[in-house]
Amino acid sequence: MPLFIVKNEGFTGPTDAVAVSGSSELSVRKIRSAKVRYEIGCPDTGNFSISELASCYRGILEKAASLKCADIAIPMFGENSATLSKEEVLNAAVTEIAAFLKGADMLVYLKVRNPADLTLPETIEKELSHSIREQQKTAEENNHSGALFLPRLGIWGGGVCAAIGSPLLNSLLARKMNNGSKTFQERLLELIREKNMDEVTVYKNANIDRKLFSRIRCNKNYTPSKSTALALAIALQLNLEETKDLLLRAGMALSPSITFDIIVSCCIENQFYDISKINVVLFRETEQYLGERPARKSGNKKEKSEKIEK
Repeated sequence: MPLFIVKNEGFTGPTDAVAVSGSSELSVRKIRSAKVRYEIGCPDTGNFSISELASCYRGILEKAASLKCADIAIPMFGENSATLSKEEVLNAAVTEIAAFLKGADMLVYLKVRNPADLTLPETIEKELSHSIREQQKTAEENNHSGALFLPRLGIWGGGVCAAIGSPLLNSLLARKMNNGSKTFQERLLELIREKNMDEVTVYKNANIDRKLFSRIRCNKNYTPSKSTALALAIALQLNLEETKDLLLRAGMALSPSITFDIIVSCCIENQFYDISKINVVLFRETEQYLGERPARKSGNKKEKSEKIEK
């Protein structure tokens, strides 16, 4: 199951469990709520070391797993630490949670107070900043030029209407359709085999759940969302040309003027394929992410109050 970063303030997503700070020991109590079934406390993390932070997250996740929770919301502890940098605090959280999810079937929401404080390693941040500036500059220059260019057809502005319906264009389209081009699903499964990867690793690394991947796998004509298609490209560690080709098979393209697309393109060009950390900067800049949250049925069962000590 995937990891998603969300704003702490106002987060009300239905979860089986929520982690809270301030407890002197890890404890769990069932509460009467349709949205939250358990509260899992953890020690105050004000001045914790990296290893202590990692241990805290691990303890929370292991407890949630032992209770068979499908999903849990965890605050990012140590955001105001005086001894650790924001990058260290974030890295400890994302690394520990992502490692745990490789062997667990659980959805984790990491709640942050201020998305603007989220930072990646300096080298990646510099590359992203440079790419965003350059792409925005190029987009502005294209807008000012006033030329409409359709690369797939090789025509500019006024020639479009004349070209549509022409015998030459109809012949080209018919030939293309008769060539039997692979669908998104067919090309995806082919890429998995070419990269010698197993499907479980791919969908886990793509931040999607097993049920969604199964729908894609079983439906030759399945059309995914753009975030899912790009997540699968990242999971397969495709280069930029391979990514563009996969997107085209789902009727999509990367835009040089959309921040989300610019960030993903930059990460691919720099061979940075850590989807959890890519989602950090995507959430910070656009409040979007790669992957797809699984649909969840809200329950209305009332639970008896109880407390379970670690």
